[in-house]
Amino acid sequence: MKNITTTIAIIFLLFTGNSFSQKINAPQLSFEYACLNEAFNTFEATFTFNEKPFAADNKFYIELSNSDGLFDTPTILKTVEGENYSFEFKESFSLPEDVYGENYKIRLRATSPAIIGESTQAFDAFFMPNEEVVLNNYNDVSLCSQAGTKISLDNDIAKEYVWYKNGDILKVTSENYISVTEPGEYYAEPYYGNCTGSIYSNLVIVNKGEAFEVSILGNKSIEPCSDAAIVLQASVDNENYIYTWFKNEEKISELDTYAPKIELENKEDNFGSYRVEVTNSGGCTSSSEEVSIVQNKSTIVEVTSPLNAVIIGENTATLSIETNNKGANINWYRDGLLLKEGYNNTRLIVSEAGEYYAEVSSSAACEGNIKSPSFKIYEPVSFSATIKPTSNYDACVSMNTELTIASLTGKLKNGDVLSIDNEFFHNFKMKWFKDGISLKNTSASLPLDYTDNGVYELAVTYKNIDFISNKQEIVLGLPEVALEVVTPMSCTNLEGELKATVLAGAKYDWYNGDKLVASGVENTFVTTNTGDFKVEVSLGGCAITSRSVSLNQDSEGLIDIYPGEKITISPDRIIEANATGGESYEWLDEAGNILSKTATFSIAEEGNYTLFAKIGGCIVEKSVEVVSNDVVEIPNLISPNDDSVNDKWTLPQKFINDPEIEVVICDSYGSTVLKTTKYDNSWPNSSMKMNAEIPVFYYFVNKKGKNIKKGSITLVN
Repeated sequence: MKNITTTIAIIFLLFTGNSFSQKINAPQLSFEYACLNEAFNTFEATFTFNEKPFAADNKFYIELSNSDGLFDTPTILKTVEGENYSFEFKESFSLPEDVYGENYKIRLRATSPAIIGESTQAFDAFFMPNEEVVLNNYNDVSLCSQAGTKISLDNDIAKEYVWYKNGDILKVTSENYISVTEPGEYYAEPYYGNCTGSIYSNLVIVNKGEAFEVSILGNKSIEPCSDAAIVLQASVDNENYIYTWFKNEEKISELDTYAPKIELENKEDNFGSYRVEVTNSGGCTSSSEEVSIVQNKSTIVEVTSPLNAVIIGENTATLSIETNNKGANINWYRDGLLLKEGYNNTRLIVSEAGEYYAEVSSSAACEGNIKSPSFKIYEPVSFSATIKPTSNYDACVSMNTELTIASLTGKLKNGDVLSIDNEFFHNFKMKWFKDGISLKNTSASLPLDYTDNGVYELAVTYKNIDFISNKQEIVLGLPEVALEVVTPMSCTNLEGELKATVLAGAKYDWYNGDKLVASGVENTFVTTNTGDFKVEVSLGGCAITSRSVSLNQDSEGLIDIYPGEKITISPDRIIEANATGGESYEWLDEAGNILSKTATFSIAEEGNYTLFAKIGGCIVEKSVEVVSNDVVEIPNLISPNDDSVNDKWTLPQKFINDPEIEVVICDSYGSTVLKTTKYDNSWPNSSMKMNAEIPVFYYFVNKKGKNIKKGSITLVN
């Protein structure tokens, strides 16, 4: 039964699949091959499918194969939507600009359901750039040897090129050039399959030339001995040929095109290597071997020191030559004038600018004297100095710096500029100026601090001529300003005096808090105001502010009250409070009633009292709290649970208000937690922590250093 069911299901599926299969047909192209360029790239095809529509969410993709017709990584040319019920539709599309081949194919692919359609037949597709193709730079060619010559296109725009000779195909190459060995008319066109034919090069005519050889007549090395002209003659003389002469491989440009020979004066400037190139009527060129014109070997003069040198001040330059004529006379010249010094010496020390040369007499067959190359000795005609501060200079921050010569240059007569090193500075006089006034310093550097702020220049003097440097402004920061209280304020002295560091020429701005209260050039300030003070000191465009100091009338500690400002009394007992330090006194109760105008005040009731004591120009206010104390015995058990009952360890009155009584409390480990001569019945405070379930403490009551009471205190909740 199970096998029968399976068979029926398979038959049903086959029937269903055959009834509803879909097929995408091969696209019908509206073109045979695709030739695209920068101006045209639009193509069209018709797409069809069979059987039934596609799902509503379906998308069609028009895909392009690679140049081999493979769809391994197809290129999507266009996405099509809304044609799921069309069965046939047309679409236009563009091809990529890198297509180049003859086997491209196009197909249509669907996504819902996923179906890949049949592909088209292979077609050509080429992108042809809109470029001009130039062959051999428009120049015709002459064949002057059997080796032939190469002609090439000026750019490379295709993978292959078709070459034509006399209108017929000569060859196809992957290079944009060919070698030609035969005369003819040549041109080329890039190969673009069926698109070939719209781009082609210019026509180049290759002629058959006549090869020939040329030489320069005479010896290959010429050593002239007289003042007669030196003649160089080509072995070929034809007025229809073009002659080009070269000296030391540089073309001699002033000659005519027909110049089978040239004449040269016998002088040093014409010594060198010469050759000639001759081009015949057929366009073939031949080059001769080189011929050298050299100084006559009978006497040779060679330079052994630099031809150019610069002298500054006391410095000198040494000129030197060598000659093979040991017995020759040697004379030195400056600017054409004979010098007495240096006669018959191959070295000459000079200290003046000018053009120098040596002349060596010759007794050989070649008559005359041999002149050395010229030495040009320069001395600067002007100088330029640049000054600047050291690299760590920061305006209004640095408190000192040093001005130095950043650069010193000299300008030569020929316009050249050279840098002058420190080792030559001794040839100059230095003079520093500040704000136009000369300073005593004559060195190449100038140390400065904040007192030297200003605009500086340096005069560099050479041979009594001054050369002025750039202007450099220096604004250095001020040193730290200390502010101190010279005279503090008190009840007998109502004026306070402040004093700041002295900075000559500075301006002082005095501030009470953030309020400016005075300005001037004095470094001291007297005031009746209280509070925080600071001073801002300004000098040379920079400013610095001191730290703040306070001026206050400290009157709190001038008045003392015995036995203290918190007093305990026993029932039916009177305590006398005694004030000291004042000139007059007034005791008041909480209602403001004056109870006493003397230093002593008898207190019989608890409450809060106020004392006004006058001293000098101050009135000092003191508060006195009087509390009742009826404790008879020292407690050894308290419960600090903030219920206002037995929260504090309260001593009997006889141990209170007595400065000779000292109270000491220690924990169970022996560490002191309280030690005072002014116990006020306030222990333990709220910040104290109990580390055990039943903390136990020990107390000691001492008088004049001797223990009079001791015991334990247990804290319970």
